[in-house]
Amino acid sequence: MHITADMKMVDVIQKDIQLLAVVQRLNIPLGFREKTVEEVCTSQDVDLSFFLQLSNAFHDKDYFKVEYFNEFPVEWLISYLKNAHRCYLEYRIPEIERQIINIEKEVDPNEKNVALLLNFFREYIKEFTTHIEMEEGNVFPYIEALSQKIRRIKEGQIDDLTNGPYSMERYHEDHNNIEETLYDLKNILLKYLPPPIDNCQYNNLIFDIFRLESDLMDHADLEEKVLFPRVKKMEDELETVLKNKK
Repeated sequence: MHITADMKMVDVIQKDIQLLAVVQRLNIPLGFREKTVEEVCTSQDVDLSFFLQLSNAFHDKDYFKVEYFNEFPVEWLISYLKNAHRCYLEYRIPEIERQIINIEKEVDPNEKNVALLLNFFREYIKEFTTHIEMEEGNVFPYIEALSQKIRRIKEGQIDDLTNGPYSMERYHEDHNNIEETLYDLKNILLKYLPPPIDNCQYNNLIFDIFRLESDLMDHADLEEKVLFPRVKKMEDELETVLKNKK
């Protein structure tokens, strides 16, 4: 299914419930009634093309084309990623931790694997939180400042355009693969942890971890394939201006 402007928004979500995350991260409230995608975007002051590119990219992995995103301001991508961060830290990850704690209460007290699982996940939370703090405290502000400098260049203002101490190359050196840790967590669950009496609760935990992992992979694609190459191009553009200025 290719998502188009004239489709009803409710039909889009019903065909792919995962796109509800895109809607939420663009601050679009529910209650679509019979409105089309274009009508909903217009009423919520969301750029229609940006919504369509995000939705189609996450709905159909073969659709994901980096060049389709190059026309949008980099600040839009950062806003979307920040909203995703809040969703992970305030809802998705705490819900998984709550489920692990509930399972811990139901299994044999002598079963140490559950406690190990909970400790493992809490270490993951620390790693993930550090990752997000680095992005929002260092990476995103750097990108936004760089974007403003590029904008001034296009307006003919080339004063105070030094690039500062940060760079995407440095970020990639520090970038931890948080998706691999979730993969390890799934393996522990599937291979070693005996389920409690309530097997549905155990299965829900596994499903939620799978969904989080899938969501994070989409998130990483947007960063690695769209945002960071775009920033590298801006860095090169600024470097060229500085060399010509000397």
